[in-house]
Amino acid sequence: MNFFKRALLDRKLKHALLQHNCRLDSGIRGLRTDLQLTLEHGVKLHQIKIHSKNLTIGAYTDIVSGSELHDVSRIGRYCSIAKNVTIGQDRKSHPLSWLTSHSGLVGLRQQLSGVAPHHDGVKQTVIGHDVWIGMDVLILEGVTIGTGAVIGAQSLITKDVPPYAIVTGSPAEVRRYRFDQPTIDALLASQWWNLTAHQLADLPIEDPAALIESLKGFVVPDSHPGKVRVRNKPFSAEHHPAQ
Repeated sequence: MNFFKRALLDRKLKHALLQHNCRLDSGIRGLRTDLQLTLEHGVKLHQIKIHSKNLTIGAYTDIVSGSELHDVSRIGRYCSIAKNVTIGQDRKSHPLSWLTSHSGLVGLRQQLSGVAPHHDGVKQTVIGHDVWIGMDVLILEGVTIGTGAVIGAQSLITKDVPPYAIVTGSPAEVRRYRFDQPTIDALLASQWWNLTAHQLADLPIEDPAALIESLKGFVVPDSHPGKVRVRNKPFSAEHHPAQ
């Protein structure tokens, strides 16, 4: 893609994202050619690389520069992801039974000779809502990170993480939970993440017990505060108003 075409597409992309208060600092260069990317209102993506084929990122999620998104299909709302995080890494991207484990040469051999992939199709990683991931974390493909979980810096995630668990290590293990089980159950049942940032700011978010009491008997209906769907080849941007 030449400079002028890229500049034109970057301008169109930026305009589409601004309609929903989103940002994608890497522009077109950060997207794979056959990507479909859906961003809800307020998503902030700094200088990152997106290798997923079909990815939805929930409202108000913020991903810092240096991170890479591979085989991941969904990242929830209100997530905070630090720099140099890799999500959805293929567990078998470097075949040990071939002459070489070099993924580029392996891919070229498959492309030129029609050789079958060296392993079955990868499974997608899913990140829940309100997940905080520290810097330099590696999350393998096929993992589900539960809502409210915290992943400590430099951790290796090889298996599912329960909701509201705090995990650290390589491989990571559960160290403790943010709240007791009744509180976790109540928070999950409330589906509070369906509220907008302004709605949540009017509630006692500093006191989960008081928040649960204020939402007692009420399940927040699933909705979205507006979103934009971007396709990279050919380029298009669809606007979806808030529901």
